[in-house]
Amino acid sequence: MASVTLAAEGALAAKGFINSADGTRLAYRSWPISGAKITFAVVHGLGEHSGRYERFADGMGRHGMATFAVDLRGHGESEGKRGHVDSWSQWVDDAAAFVSHVESQQSGEVVPLGHSFGGVVVLSAVRSSRLAKAKRFVLSSPALKLKAEVPAWKTSLGKVMASIAPRLALDNEVDPGTVSRVPEVVAAYRADPLVHSKISSRLYAEWQRAAAENLGLAGDVKIPFLILAGTGDRLIDFEGSTELHARAPETSELQLLEGRYHEPFNDLGSDEVFALIAEWLKK
Repeated sequence: MASVTLAAEGALAAKGFINSADGTRLAYRSWPISGAKITFAVVHGLGEHSGRYERFADGMGRHGMATFAVDLRGHGESEGKRGHVDSWSQWVDDAAAFVSHVESQQSGEVVPLGHSFGGVVVLSAVRSSRLAKAKRFVLSSPALKLKAEVPAWKTSLGKVMASIAPRLALDNEVDPGTVSRVPEVVAAYRADPLVHSKISSRLYAEWQRAAAENLGLAGDVKIPFLILAGTGDRLIDFEGSTELHARAPETSELQLLEGRYHEPFNDLGSDEVFALIAEWLKK
C-alpha cells in the first residue's frame, strides 16, 4: 500500500500555468498529497478563483485526498476579459485542458468537481465526452436555476447585447453575505482582489443556454455523480439540483444540505460535507 503524506493544514498552495485549447494561459493551484488515491480537479464559480478552495483542500486532505483548482479564463490570475467568454465551449475547453493536466500529474483517480457556474461547466464537459477518463464527478450548488432575482431590465438588455455588444459587462448582483454564514469567509470574499463582480452579456446568454441544455439532456450522463445543494442558498435555487437528480436518477445522488448557504465548503458545518464526499467516494 502506498504511503500517504498529509499536507499541513493551511499550507500554501503550489502555483502553475497551462494553456487551454486556443492558447489562453490558465493559472491553477495545487495542494498535493503524496500517495493520494484520489485527487480533485476543481472548477470554481462565477467571479471567484482557485485560491478560495484552500478550505476545501484542507478538509479533503484530512481524508487523504489531494486537490488541484483552476482559474477559468477571465478569472483569478488567468488571461481573458473579466467575466466573459465568447462561447460556453471556451470554458469547457479550459476545464478539459485542466483535468487532462491533473490526470498527467497524478497516479490515482482524478475526480472533477464543479461549483456553481463551474458545476454547469463540468456537466457540459462530461456530456460532451471531454472528460473521457473521469469515472465519477461532484457538483456543488450547480448554477442551473437562479434564486437571486435579476432585474427585468438587465435580463432584457443582456439578451439584446449578447448579439450586438457581447463583451458588455454588467454587475452580477452577488451579495457577498449570501456565500457563507461564516463572517471571516464573507469578509475575505469582500477584500479579495482576485474576486470580481462582472458578467458579460454574452456569458449570461451562454450560461442560460448551457444550464437549460444540461437539464434537458441530463440523461446523457453515464457515470456516477454527487450533487450537493444547500436549502438556504439565496443565490442558486436548489430546485435546479432536485430537477437534475430527477432527470438522471440512475447515475446521480442528491444530498440536500439543510440550511446551508451557497458555498458548502466554506460554510458552517463544512467538516460534515467533507466527510460526506469522502464516504460517497468509498462506495
